[in-house]
Amino acid sequence: MAANGNERFTRRVLLVEDEQLTRSLIQEKLSQSGFDVRGCSSALEAKKLVASFDPDALVVDIELGPGPTGLELIQVLQVSKPHLAFVVLSNYSATKEQISHLRKAAFLPKQDVSDPNMLVQALNSVLTDRDTSASFPLKQSDVLSKLTKGQIEILRLLARGLSNVEIAELRGTSLHASEQLIKRTYVALGIENEGRSSRRIKAARIYTSIAGSPRN
Repeated sequence: MAANGNERFTRRVLLVEDEQLTRSLIQEKLSQSGFDVRGCSSALEAKKLVASFDPDALVVDIELGPGPTGLELIQVLQVSKPHLAFVVLSNYSATKEQISHLRKAAFLPKQDVSDPNMLVQALNSVLTDRDTSASFPLKQSDVLSKLTKGQIEILRLLARGLSNVEIAELRGTSLHASEQLIKRTYVALGIENEGRSSRRIKAARIYTSIAGSPRN
């Protein structure tokens, strides 16, 4: 990986982004900035490329279409490849549960990728083990950060369109227990005094506006 003599090295970056145009633009910008870049569109492809390409860092979008999310990919790789650094891209804020396991990672809102300097700075920060908490913080939603893990799971299931009965069956609890947790979730969100259907719709919209469309 050496380049320009023994004092400089070309850092290898794997870009995981399911939108082809965005992937091409980011890949071009990083290549122009001196990185050796490979791109792919899914977590499954990324796992194979990590083995063959041996990157130093990954730039990963949270939402990757069908299949594992970018955060799920990172969680697996941090166990099998603890040396890897990550720049996490998203249109959404992350929940506390989603980001609590992340190490050597910088969070970058997707709109900031239009400025190639921001992405390069984020990569350089994580590659040199700098503290990114101030410049590239792992952001949390002010709304979802107030909820318990169970309440966030209820929100995700509501966003999937599941009924109370289906939620109870999936969670392995009684219908009454699930309905009580749903009610407490509405209270935590400040929407407990609205109509039943309105509460479900609003709760689902709150989740998807922050965490994106839920997966099965």
